[in-house]
Amino acid sequence: MTQSEEIVTQKGESRQAVENVFLYNQNMEVSYSSSINDRSKIEIRLNHPDEFEKETYQMIFVLRGNVKVNKYGSNHEFVEIESQQHNLCRLPFKSTRILVDISDDMLFINLSKSFLKRFLPYEHPAYVLLLNEDLDSQMVLSTINMPITPEISAILQKLGNSDQSTFSDQLLLESKAIELFALQISLFEQLQNSEAPAKLKKIEMERMHEVREILIQQSGDQLSLRALAHLVGTNEFNLKRDFKALFGKTVFAYLNQHKMEKAKNMLIEEDTIVSEISKRMGYKHATHFTSAFKKYFGYLPNKIKTGKLSLLIFFEDFIALLENLSLLTI
Repeated sequence: MTQSEEIVTQKGESRQAVENVFLYNQNMEVSYSSSINDRSKIEIRLNHPDEFEKETYQMIFVLRGNVKVNKYGSNHEFVEIESQQHNLCRLPFKSTRILVDISDDMLFINLSKSFLKRFLPYEHPAYVLLLNEDLDSQMVLSTINMPITPEISAILQKLGNSDQSTFSDQLLLESKAIELFALQISLFEQLQNSEAPAKLKKIEMERMHEVREILIQQSGDQLSLRALAHLVGTNEFNLKRDFKALFGKTVFAYLNQHKMEKAKNMLIEEDTIVSEISKRMGYKHATHFTSAFKKYFGYLPNKIKTGKLSLLIFFEDFIALLENLSLLTI
């Protein structure tokens, strides 16, 4: 690698290292076809015109539906990612196919190897797992799919509204891809340092997804755990156990995170006063909302409305994430 970040080949040729997420995705070749085994599914295959690109690293986020990844010519699923789950996969070009339903809601972000090497320390478990193995094989970051948190959901919603047509849109994609990557690594580290969560049955997962929908759609007085459990046909003990196993947080911790992330986006993007947002978030008193907001983010919501933090929020959040991941060097 030269000082100008060019890669010199054995033939003496040089080529610019692809580091930008937008440019890497722009160069990706994607083909679609109907699955022979299941006509309701669309089969996606990836390729890259650069012969030096042997594999791609995909952050896959599934908001609704499921994604199945397998090797071309095989019906065995390498990984299946279901609703409200995400993972990071290393997928060799040409030999990988991805099966999705056209009505499902999901987001794929392709990353190059050089992108990962920019942020992962050489000794990090994720580096060892994804970058030091046989590149002809498929690899997944976490053997257990990670939950989509309200923080991740807010970022995905923002990305979904970006058309990537301008330079600022490209910068947004790059910055949010870094943020999502940091959140994935953080969740991966948490799983590494804790006991493996219990594997839920399909009906238990469906109940917990129903609980989540009730939580984020509810207005007015907050439902009790007992009331929530009865609404989905389970009991309070199973609700607390299964919800945390699926989403990685307690019911009310998840609800609080969802409210705070939604409130922050509203403060940034909408011309709405703090007291009005407080009511929309279900708080009877604005002071209770501002206290909860400061406890969660570390600053008061009115600082966003006055413009003091609007340009610094992402930077501060990202630095905090990197510090938690021990990726900053002094």
